[in-house]
Amino acid sequence: MEQSRKMFKLTNVLGVFLWLLLLSVLGIVLGKNAQNKPNIILMMADDLGSHDVSLRGSNQILTPNIDALGYQGVIFNRHYTAALCSPSRSALMTGKYSIHTGMQYYVIAADEARSVPLSEKLLPQYLKEAGYKTHMAGKWHLGMAKKAFTPTHRGFDSHVGYLVSQVDYFDFTFWLSFTGYERGFDFRYNESVYRDRVGEYLPDVLADEASKIIYNHDPSQGPLFLYYAQIAPHAGNDDDPLQAIPEDLMKVGHIKDPKRRTYAAMVKALDRSVGTVVKALKEKGMLENSIIVFFSDNGGPTEGFLSLQASNYPLRGQKDGPWEGSLRGMALAWSPLLRQRHRVSDHLTHITDWLPTFAQIAGVKFYRNSSLDGDNIWDTLSYNKPPNRREMVHNIDPITGYSSIYFNGWKYINGTTNNGEFDSWLGDMPFEDDPEAFRYPQIVMESDVWRALNPFARKRLQARDLEGLRKQTRIVCQKKISQAKDCNPLKAPCLFYIQNDPCEVNNLADLQRSRVKVMEERLRYFQKTSVPAINLPHDPAANPALNGGLMTWWLEKECSK
Repeated sequence: MEQSRKMFKLTNVLGVFLWLLLLSVLGIVLGKNAQNKPNIILMMADDLGSHDVSLRGSNQILTPNIDALGYQGVIFNRHYTAALCSPSRSALMTGKYSIHTGMQYYVIAADEARSVPLSEKLLPQYLKEAGYKTHMAGKWHLGMAKKAFTPTHRGFDSHVGYLVSQVDYFDFTFWLSFTGYERGFDFRYNESVYRDRVGEYLPDVLADEASKIIYNHDPSQGPLFLYYAQIAPHAGNDDDPLQAIPEDLMKVGHIKDPKRRTYAAMVKALDRSVGTVVKALKEKGMLENSIIVFFSDNGGPTEGFLSLQASNYPLRGQKDGPWEGSLRGMALAWSPLLRQRHRVSDHLTHITDWLPTFAQIAGVKFYRNSSLDGDNIWDTLSYNKPPNRREMVHNIDPITGYSSIYFNGWKYINGTTNNGEFDSWLGDMPFEDDPEAFRYPQIVMESDVWRALNPFARKRLQARDLEGLRKQTRIVCQKKISQAKDCNPLKAPCLFYIQNDPCEVNNLADLQRSRVKVMEERLRYFQKTSVPAINLPHDPAANPALNGGLMTWWLEKECSK
């Protein structure tokens, strides 16, 4: 009997040991599988003019780090976003058009108690399910009235940055004169007020904080997803919208207009910040298994409120409108996993495509069941295969009263923003080449990004290769057709064959009446699928004077720290 008990105990101990051993082996296998998934580094500029990256052909502002990322990887020449900050960021995080999340009208105001609906599953939440460590550095602008709206409650393991639309580049406060509120401090590490870096230049602070995330990442715990949302070159507060440091201003002294010169210095800071982050990935040894994507949330503002004298030329319009200057920019992607690199792609891509693409790469299950508007574009990204996309909803805004869609090469616009004040071709800058522009290829090849990525190049690139790729990114406007009428979308819908007319010169609505009807049928279809805009009234309780001098979740009181 005693011997039987001993045998029973021994069997139990052995069984537990074997079970623990199995769990350990499974843990190692699963850990290795997680480690094999690529790191995803998503960089977003804010209000960057599409003509203000030297990769596009202008020599006025040289951006060697950004350009190097494109030359070493893939340059998407027709990448579309929404027209404004919050709708764009919502589309990125949800993989859905703003008409399907209620985000179609304007940005989330700093005193507006709304967010991207909590019912929406965001990109970091998908990636966490696949074992990713999810971190964010920079601008959120997707809601802050409650803690539940903020990054660490929406899938991010950490967030360092600010929650509203913009802040001062040096003291990190938010203030707009028309609100009547006092200044509010808005810089945090997770939920804690973070004042340690006040007085430093914010683009460099964000680059440094993003680099810290990279340096502190433990690959054994899973791959990294880093969402790096720069402030630059977005305007600061309206009493001091253009803010640069002397070192950057010295680099753009050839630009005579002081406003344009300061904006150019802010773009130089953005470019430097891209180099800082890529250099950190190199030093951490993470480039071997990483995907890096860079684009702007929308076009740059040339004129009007918080304007920067940014240029989207020769595209028509600017930020906050139905025109290509608002919606069309470049996306740059690099990874050693891309089978075809060092190329320019004219394939159509949309900001909603990144969520399903990253989800597929990460091995996320069931993302296809989420009624997404984006498509997985990995085959387009890696193999240059044509994407499935033939259609895009730019916006259907029932409050402003404008709509714009793309379908099979055609673009339809009915109505516009700002009473049409910014509907022309803005930002045609004077000839002011950087004095170093004559050695442009060498400047790119001396950049931090080039030095980091060139060891992974599929071929040894020469100066002529860079110049050849650069020529492919230039936008060629169609000549005016005598039969085409001028477009005034406040009076009648306009129709452009945008495939051949990227500058929206020739309104063909009167010549293509049957095509107009087709576009309006598609518009009616999407109107039926759209949800009401979820905008809310301004709430004076958000005033920092009532919240310890902070921009904070005013519906849940917080003490200043």
